[in-house]
Amino acid sequence: MKKLFCLLLALTMVMSLAAPVMADDPVTVTVWTFQAESEEPTAESNRFLKLAEDWNAEHDDIKIELVNAKTYDNVITAIPTSGTPDIFQMNWEYAPGLAARGAILDLTDYVENDAEFDKDDFLPAIWNLCSVDGHIYSIPFTASTTYILYNPKVMAAHNWDHFPETMEEMLQCALDCTELNEDGTIKTVGLHPTFPWHDTVLWPVAFGADWVDEEGNVNFNNDGIKEAYSFQMQLIEALGGYNQATAWGTDYYSTRCTTTDPVLTGEAAMRFNGDAGLAGFEESADQLDLVYGEDYAIAPLPTNMLTGGVFAINAKTENPDAAWQVMAYLNGKDAMAYRAEGGYGRGNFMPRISALQALEDMDVTESVKTAAAMLQSAELRSFPMSGYVSEYLTAISTYMGEYFAGNLSLDDACAEVQAEAEAAAADIS
Repeated sequence: MKKLFCLLLALTMVMSLAAPVMADDPVTVTVWTFQAESEEPTAESNRFLKLAEDWNAEHDDIKIELVNAKTYDNVITAIPTSGTPDIFQMNWEYAPGLAARGAILDLTDYVENDAEFDKDDFLPAIWNLCSVDGHIYSIPFTASTTYILYNPKVMAAHNWDHFPETMEEMLQCALDCTELNEDGTIKTVGLHPTFPWHDTVLWPVAFGADWVDEEGNVNFNNDGIKEAYSFQMQLIEALGGYNQATAWGTDYYSTRCTTTDPVLTGEAAMRFNGDAGLAGFEESADQLDLVYGEDYAIAPLPTNMLTGGVFAINAKTENPDAAWQVMAYLNGKDAMAYRAEGGYGRGNFMPRISALQALEDMDVTESVKTAAAMLQSAELRSFPMSGYVSEYLTAISTYMGEYFAGNLSLDDACAEVQAEAEAAAADIS
């Protein structure tokens, strides 16, 4: 009996050693982006897919499940009820509201305690878009500022041999280059203040205006703000009024960064544009055999606005530590340098300084290299973050739009924004 027991024990030990060790199932971290699906391998959506594939090939414990082409509505519908997605793209201005509702994770400890993440490698102004009351709720994955695209030949034809160096010069140059036909219709646009879109905060930054005072209180009804919107109104009036100016912008909206872009065709001397469109703009210029610096160029505003795309982590995620590891990877130095090559290898703008510097050694367009250098050296500001930022921006868009349309005076429009933003601030205090 004793010999049989020893034999069975030995057999059990051998079988135990021979049997494979069953590992726990890997954790799956779902990531949703707004990036459009594309057949072009170098498109942003496919670069994210490649990053996910590389991660999955090297990790057995955590797997990334990435889905592109999601929308803001998709995210807002999903996150109140489940932990999917774990990580999602979000417009920077919505983060405070989501944080206030407890919908996204406070990332402060992760950021501060992850030495490899290197927060200091990011453009300083970008963190203003990710923090509320000293807490970090999102991580920047793109950086975008606005530049002036201009046609030196159109400007030279109106006696301007240099790009304006101040906002006063820019206004004069725009007025000088604006031409109307005999019937009053637009012939040439000097600078359209709302094309290709109505940016509610671009021009105040250019004039050095502030939206809050030193104590962080709403401060919209001030001289700097009024100077900025008066600048825009003068350009609208030079173009024949609000209706004609906006109609021109509507007609030309689909032409931006194509071969029929009004700056490339000489129908506009200048226009502002987000730097994300620079690669497409230059690609169109190449198709027309135009030369950078002669037929078209870019320049920064004296003081520039900085915005960016962000990623947030769902507060309902079942695996916050794993989600942070994926977040840190997708927004890490190597990943951003890879994404900086951009679609068709024409370059893309990242919020990491190291990625912007990496563009210098890449075979990307000269305009993109110029813009990347500007991002590192320009004076950049961002809209002050708060729990009522979304309401503040909505009020600006609403009432200043009414001012441009001639339905409110400048003083009344500013007062309305001030009152609505103050009420929103009071609601969360």
